[in-house]
Amino acid sequence: MPSLKLESFSHDVEIRKGISKFESFEALRDTAFNDGVKSGADAASRAFEAEKIRTLSPILEALNDLAFSQIEARHAALNSMRPMVEQLLKTLLPDAAKQGLGAEISAILAEAYKKSPQARIHISVAPDAVSPIQSMLSPAKADFTIEPDPSLTALQAKIGWQGGFDQIDLEATLSDMREAVDVFFTNVDKAEVQNG
Repeated sequence: MPSLKLESFSHDVEIRKGISKFESFEALRDTAFNDGVKSGADAASRAFEAEKIRTLSPILEALNDLAFSQIEARHAALNSMRPMVEQLLKTLLPDAAKQGLGAEISAILAEAYKKSPQARIHISVAPDAVSPIQSMLSPAKADFTIEPDPSLTALQAKIGWQGGFDQIDLEATLSDMREAVDVFFTNVDKAEVQNG
């Protein structure tokens, strides 16, 4: 014989207790409507966020890949330039510095002449640089002498006058440039390792 199951209405008591706290049917309806709207808005927000994450994930991944590829390409380009930069520092810049030494001395000579127009200015350079510097400075108005100093390199000079003294050391400048280039490329290599 089939067994019958009767539906239980015990939960109706709970429902009636919930309903009884409202003063009118309209208040119950308004509360239910507001709760429904809030629930719907919350569900829509959650769905929107989930869809946004699902849609943006591949885009963000592609952008990260692009940024990583760009960093790798930049490092490769910079590292390929390193031998050329080092060769420039080794061959071209010392010659350019030798030619620029005269211009540096000339600028200091003009400044010293402004400060002490009556003073004799003494310039010391490497023995091989005396003649080239003498011919370059010959048009200057200042009263100066050029003396050889074996302790100086071809990229160094000392200029002294009454009340002043200056020194040029393009050798140190070139050394600083070499060091700056080494530090730069070392940092490029470190960044490549960190990004790898």
